[in-house]
Amino acid sequence: MSWTTRALGALLAGAALIGLSWASHLPMTPYPSANAMLRLAWSARPERIEECRSASDDELAAVPPHMRQPVICEGRAARYRLEASIAGEPAIDLEVRGGGLRHDRRLFVFQELPVAPGETNLAVRFTRIDTPGPETAAAPRAEFVAPRLVLEQRMRLEPNEVVLVTYDDERRTLVAVRGRESAGR
Repeated sequence: MSWTTRALGALLAGAALIGLSWASHLPMTPYPSANAMLRLAWSARPERIEECRSASDDELAAVPPHMRQPVICEGRAARYRLEASIAGEPAIDLEVRGGGLRHDRRLFVFQELPVAPGETNLAVRFTRIDTPGPETAAAPRAEFVAPRLVLEQRMRLEPNEVVLVTYDDERRTLVAVRGRESAGR
């Protein structure tokens, strides 16, 4: 390696070191706003909705005896509507579906909403859109998210405070967690 290549390398390394040192002293404001934050974050299994019907004699005859099922069910994962309002004003309204190609995997919610500091009313609703019909075999088991979740609270928010709204699997409800409460989680 020639001395000019080494000198250029040393010069480039020195310039990078000076640039990094200069950039590390720049003032940075991580949260330029003094707003509080409402963070909606949870995951859950969507309910499976099955539509069942009795198989006709022709359908049963077309299938080998060991594969005959008198009831044929076709299923899908439920869709949900997420709505949030802050101080009575709508802040978010969107459809949430499970992951995967058939939407049968866990659903994930992650939304951050700025909130003005002070007293405010927070309302979060998570409602199943698909309603089972009379011939539907819906399985409301504890492993699935509840068909309707509602959290309505009046609270005082401080500037830059973050309030987490999450789903409690055991109680099957939405809960609001504030700074000191989350330390024990």
